[in-house]
Amino acid sequence: MTTRAAFVELFRERGRELWAVGGALRDELLGRGGVDEDFATDALPDEVEAIGRELGASLVTVGKRFGTIGVLLDGRWSEITTFRGDSYEAGTRWPDVTFGTSIEEDLARRDFTVNALAREATRGDGNILDLFGGRDDLAARVVRAVGEPERRFREDPLRILRGLRFSAQLGFEIEPATLEGMRVTAPLLASLSQERVTTELDKILQAPFAGEGLERIREIGALGVILPELAPMVGCEQNSFHQFDVWGHTVATVQAVRKEGPDGRARAWAALLHDLGKPYVRHMKTNGEWGFYRHDAVGAEMAPVLLERLRLARKEIHLVTLLVRRHMDRPKPEDRRSVRRFLSKVGGHWEDLLALKRADNASHTYDDEGYHAALEAACRRAVSEDSEALRAESPLTGDDLVAMFDREPGPWIRVVKDRLSAMVLDGELAPGDREHARRIARGIMKGR
Repeated sequence: MTTRAAFVELFRERGRELWAVGGALRDELLGRGGVDEDFATDALPDEVEAIGRELGASLVTVGKRFGTIGVLLDGRWSEITTFRGDSYEAGTRWPDVTFGTSIEEDLARRDFTVNALAREATRGDGNILDLFGGRDDLAARVVRAVGEPERRFREDPLRILRGLRFSAQLGFEIEPATLEGMRVTAPLLASLSQERVTTELDKILQAPFAGEGLERIREIGALGVILPELAPMVGCEQNSFHQFDVWGHTVATVQAVRKEGPDGRARAWAALLHDLGKPYVRHMKTNGEWGFYRHDAVGAEMAPVLLERLRLARKEIHLVTLLVRRHMDRPKPEDRRSVRRFLSKVGGHWEDLLALKRADNASHTYDDEGYHAALEAACRRAVSEDSEALRAESPLTGDDLVAMFDREPGPWIRVVKDRLSAMVLDGELAPGDREHARRIARGIMKGR
């Protein structure tokens, strides 16, 4: 394993500068840990690669044309980037990169003051170079652009979303001039590749202050640029069960949803999209209240189209769509059959759906936690006691039915199998009772 100490020492021996920079240094000053350490250097990428190979280090060179070599040090990945003197053309999807000559020039090209900090690794004296007041902004919990904000964001519009993401992750305010620069340049977000935008949206949605991040997206006028399908939520009034309009309720739901665990990302996206269909089905009911009939079904039709555009993985698109479609389901906890049907519809994701339902209730004008607690208990009991029935498969296959009735395959097979599966689920038919299933199937076919 290549050690950080050996890597740093080889730079020192060659007379090269090596500065620790970026998020690890920022988070160290905040008392946070866990971020891989990155470096800036005056060595060109070819020399950085050669140093790594001399030490036998594991390397990643896909970013070499942008001046970055990935090196595995002490079992953790670090990016070693040649001093930047980046030149950008406004509206381009990727920045053009030129190399700089000093750490001062490199820091002046960075996005925010809290990221424009450096410590010379080859000296080991612990002194931090802070040319733009980054430590003061860390203390004040402020995100501030380096230099003139509008220029920074025109150079690379992704910095707009990065700033919102830092704010959402750290709970920092955005300095007014920086926020105004974001507002002025927000239309340039349309020039970015979808992958870059989605990466930042992912991080915002899963951040501790995700709700504030989303509200700032709306505030700077970026919602219609990067998530136009959600723009009609803003100002879409709801009924008396809600404290906010559809957008405000969505923001509150994203903030409230539990995001830990393997499906945390899908839950965050489901919280964002669960009421996607509401503005498109809203109608006034006879009692004078707004109605949103079938908004769950309409949202489930819209969600996969949106998520495919955002380039989410197929598995996550399926899960998010399932949660959107089923978020209005309200089984009766005291009714065992009702709970079984609920569980069968969500394919093992009942805990994800319950997390969404609880978050959905966070900004209602009534407290539904008693119902959710009872439903959770009923689901756990059913999973424990009714596991065989919950598989709810017809004891007879399609081939069995074709042989029984000597008919060509067709939609009739699905009708019979669905009825048999429902009876298994409801406890009216044992999962392996093929003889009883045949009698039932004959009765179904007689009635057709």
